Amino acid sequence: MRQPRPADTEKGELRRQQLLAAAAECFRREGFHGTSIARIREAAGMSAGHIYHYFVSKEAIVKAIAERDENDMAALLNALESDTRGGDLLTRLDRHVRALVKHVTATPRTSLMLELAAEGARNPDVRKLLQQGDQRTARRLFTLFRRENVASKLNDEELRLRIEMIATIVNGLAGRSSMNPGQDRNAMAALVSRSMRMLLDDTGR
Repeated sequence: MRQPRPADTEKGELRRQQLLAAAAECFRREGFHGTSIARIREAAGMSAGHIYHYFVSKEAIVKAIAERDENDMAALLNALESDTRGGDLLTRLDRHVRALVKHVTATPRTSLMLELAAEGARNPDVRKLLQQGDQRTARRLFTLFRRENVASKLNDEELRLRIEMIATIVNGLAGRSSMNPGQDRNAMAALVSRSMRMLLDDTGR
């Protein structure tokens, strides 16, 4: 069997991303249940055969969108971990919070993530997918904080609880920004930084 050439792979990934972008826009406008494969096909300018070549169902598209967002968050963590400009982890974290706030409050993303969360409340498979992604991110943060001796005086249970509260703040930004899109993102980022530092205070208070 012929192995795919690099050009084939690149072209296929480009079309896959084009399809995901079209599906995401449909989901934002019409909701998951209001969007059919036919509507996605029309928005993407592809045949039904092309769509099913990349995704076996609409649910598979939803899964891919959730995975793409998790990958975006992982990329932000990668940037934090690879930051060589100096300072301890909390100092480096301050430098990257603005990018995090910009990402989670981006208007196209906020409406899509709210729709995805609503679908998770209805669909146990989507809910499980979202929970697994959330848990992977939390475990990565826990490992990072322990490795760099952040909040070193807190026991594991307390540190995990504080990571959960950080996640609550970050995820809550999406909902608040959709209600008040005119908020000053830089001011929000500064406040998020202060909140994270307070939550990671290792005095145990």
